[in-house]
Amino acid sequence: MARRTTGTKPLKTSSVRIVLGSSFLARYPEGGGVWTCVFQYLFALRALGHDVFWIEVLHAMGDSARDSACIRGFFERFEKHGFGERCAVLVVLPGTESQLPDATQTFGRTLGEVQRVARSSDIVWNFAGGLTPPILDLFSRRAYIDIDPGIIQIAALTWDMFIEKHEVLFTVGANVHSKDCEVPTLGRSWNTFLPSVELSCWPMAPMPPRGAPFSSITQWTWGGEYHYGKRVLSTSKRDAYLRYVELPCLARRPFQLAANIGAGDVTDDQARLSANGWSVVNPHVVAGTMEDYANYIRASYAELSCPKAIYRELKTGWLSDRSACDLAAGRPVLAEDTGLSRIVPTDCGFVTFRDLGEALAGVEAIDGEYESHRTAARAFAEQFLDARKNVTRMLEVCLRASAHPGASCETRELACK
Repeated sequence: MARRTTGTKPLKTSSVRIVLGSSFLARYPEGGGVWTCVFQYLFALRALGHDVFWIEVLHAMGDSARDSACIRGFFERFEKHGFGERCAVLVVLPGTESQLPDATQTFGRTLGEVQRVARSSDIVWNFAGGLTPPILDLFSRRAYIDIDPGIIQIAALTWDMFIEKHEVLFTVGANVHSKDCEVPTLGRSWNTFLPSVELSCWPMAPMPPRGAPFSSITQWTWGGEYHYGKRVLSTSKRDAYLRYVELPCLARRPFQLAANIGAGDVTDDQARLSANGWSVVNPHVVAGTMEDYANYIRASYAELSCPKAIYRELKTGWLSDRSACDLAAGRPVLAEDTGLSRIVPTDCGFVTFRDLGEALAGVEAIDGEYESHRTAARAFAEQFLDARKNVTRMLEVCLRASAHPGASCETRELACK
């Protein structure tokens, strides 16, 4: 990317120099699903002819061996998928939270090169606000990509999330700005989108093997609570799945959960799950790479998605990026409703529920007409989750914001039009 020497040029969506950034990717090499999620945007943007670059921030963890392994693994994966020359890692040194030049080490590119990439880009898509000042200030246009609707906005009521630094705000909470959604908007317009899948990477899978389970992959111990007004909202996936712990016994069919419960299971969750008919496996073993993650989904029968309570209770309209991959692969998804049922069809392929009885009915419906649900799942992905269509729409929103700076640029249900 050559440095621009003139003023800011109009943004043209036909060919964009776009930087994507985060601070959650390198630190989690075992998360095949996390890597798969963000690479869908890289694959789609490249396929559309855009000039892409990734800037990753890694906060040093106080373990130099672990940090080195994370950095090495990051570049190995980017190199494998053809982005080896299109990325850099900024390591924020121990004892500081600032992405200041004297508090960081750079890998893949020099700090000067990273700064030139930022200044010469047309726009940055800042995933979960991973890039902060002063690095963030180098970009002429900035878009915030919210993948945790409700969590980010409530946190911003107390902490500076640098949201005001972004001209355009996107959220995967497809129900945000609807009357029944309780997510605080912070006085800003949020453009909604659904998780995206590069469909060429996710062809419809063959019929699953006999006895394949309803399954999901989740973090078991991560999460906590957010206080919002007089409410306490859980962000724990453990709480979410234990609400439906009896489902396998009631449905009398296989269910599997890839959850990192681990050796510190002081509450005997694994025993409780097993007693109720769940098979429990280690996600870092069965889905630790992007390839293993895809194979795990293709070997499943359908997905059971239980969202964090905060997504459900605030009616965010959240959809899991994991569910998006399941749907693209032709695997039906049975998901607890987060408000998405008012936006997309939920009768076949993608089926929602609100309680244990409705979840059981959903299992029976999918079992009763599996081929129809399997075909409808793929059709759902093609209609709503196509990454090339979705990133083009997102760039069009950025284009309108560029053409009319300071104007409201709200686009409701962006990915559903």
